[in-house]
Amino acid sequence: MFDIYAIAVSLIGGVTITLLANFASIKSRSVPKTLSDTLSSLTGFIRAAFGGEQDDEQGKPLTRAQVAAAFPQGTWQRNAYEDYKAVLLDEELIFPCVYATKGFKSDDQLYLFIDSDDLSDPRHIRTLAKGLSTYLPQAHQLGPNTSLVLLAKQNDNNSRTVEEYNTLFWELLNGLAKLDEKPWPSNIPRDIDTDRWCFCFGGEQFFTVIQTPAHQVRRTRYAPGLTMVFQPKWIFDILFSTDAKRAGALAKVRALLAKYDPIPVSPELKNYGDEGSRESKQYFLLDDNVPAPCPYDKLSDSEIIAA
Repeated sequence: MFDIYAIAVSLIGGVTITLLANFASIKSRSVPKTLSDTLSSLTGFIRAAFGGEQDDEQGKPLTRAQVAAAFPQGTWQRNAYEDYKAVLLDEELIFPCVYATKGFKSDDQLYLFIDSDDLSDPRHIRTLAKGLSTYLPQAHQLGPNTSLVLLAKQNDNNSRTVEEYNTLFWELLNGLAKLDEKPWPSNIPRDIDTDRWCFCFGGEQFFTVIQTPAHQVRRTRYAPGLTMVFQPKWIFDILFSTDAKRAGALAKVRALLAKYDPIPVSPELKNYGDEGSRESKQYFLLDDNVPAPCPYDKLSDSEIIAA
């Protein structure tokens, strides 16, 4: 079968362009930045036009520069990324999770894309499992505000409710558990309804949050396209190294939440491990202050390990 992308590139002399772009990315000090950016954008446009970028980048976490190179302005991936970026960099309405903004500015974050917001789709579950497995070995080198950000294609005819997104969210986490190649950490209970449970993958503990296009009241959990953020929990040991730092950070975030959301701060936002706390109830917040239901008592065992 013919490779339509390769044919298109050859027709416009793309072999030379691709080689120059690769050279520019390696020898950026020797090649003017404008030339490097122009070549990267042109090859990205060719990939987007002929559908090549989906195959090349599927399941591969990307840096900011790689997103810009792979997805030209006007592609759905770039639109999702620019919407996410705009929220974090808004100087008038400050996004309460200041560490997400710091992580973006310091280029500590990596980005992953899926072409629909159906989180139960096995394709998306495999993409995220692959992305997390690729992200984890490099996470410690990315910086103290690192996270993996999952961005979905915006659905123009979206009719899902907040509650339906909650169900899909848990189906995704359960699907990831089935694909996990490493055992569940022995110090984390499998029962979700406990104050010590948290989501784990690849032997690593994560805090995860989700934003959906269905949220209307809780602005911090709204995004025009579904967005999920996976934060390795070791980053909190760095950011909150003392009780005083933790208390100061939480007070700042809560003050910003009170300004950002027209709804009172969720009573579910408590310290991990505190009596009565449930981290599982912090991942997905509804548009009112009642806890979102979890359809699982515990996530499924790994089918990879069992095999």
